[in-house]
Amino acid sequence: MRILIAGATGAIGRPLVRCLKEHRHTVFALTRSPQSARAVGELGAEPVTADALDPASVKAAVARVRPDAIINELTSLLRRYTAAEMKAAAERDYKVRTEGNANLLAALGDAEVRRYLLQGAAFWYAPGAGLADESERFAFDASPAVAAGTRRYAELEAAASRTPGIELVSLRYGFFYGPGTWYSRDGDMGEQTRQQRVPVIGNGRGCGAGCTSMMPPRQRQPLWSALQELTTS
Repeated sequence: MRILIAGATGAIGRPLVRCLKEHRHTVFALTRSPQSARAVGELGAEPVTADALDPASVKAAVARVRPDAIINELTSLLRRYTAAEMKAAAERDYKVRTEGNANLLAALGDAEVRRYLLQGAAFWYAPGAGLADESERFAFDASPAVAAGTRRYAELEAAASRTPGIELVSLRYGFFYGPGTWYSRDGDMGEQTRQQRVPVIGNGRGCGAGCTSMMPPRQRQPLWSALQELTTS
């Protein structure tokens, strides 16, 4: 299968390219710079120059590749995870996700692309007991910041679901931890932990216990385990 990935250099994009290549798919990756082109080339994907925010270049790239499927992993996140830096990056990230999604969807028809995989999020679900599944309701009535994030992902899914003639799969991810993410020994949270910049809250039990105390039970354990991993080196 010919697969085009938008966002192939991220924490999910890199292992995704390797996995698809191992299964003998032909993988293409949208790239904006020579550096990202080299990075995806080293992973085994064929770089395709296009700016996700430029509708014309996206349309031309999709028409040139004519993939069987497009996987949208577009984000614009910083390497450092602090409240101030995440706030500063929020507008750019929103623009890349929403406009990039719209530009990819607009390019599908002429290239006769029938399969579209979209990056969603499971951590915006409303609180509840037990394990959540795809039918779970998003937390539209949450605090303003959470509700805004919830609406963003709901809008992305709605835009894709309105696109005629495609098979849509929305992959609702949880929190990422491990190689290439903030939550690893080599990631930013690991570095902040070593430098003792992570607040110690929750009666001295560390950030994991305190930061997750307000989360629904279904979301606590994976993140708590990840934070414990950071501090046991």
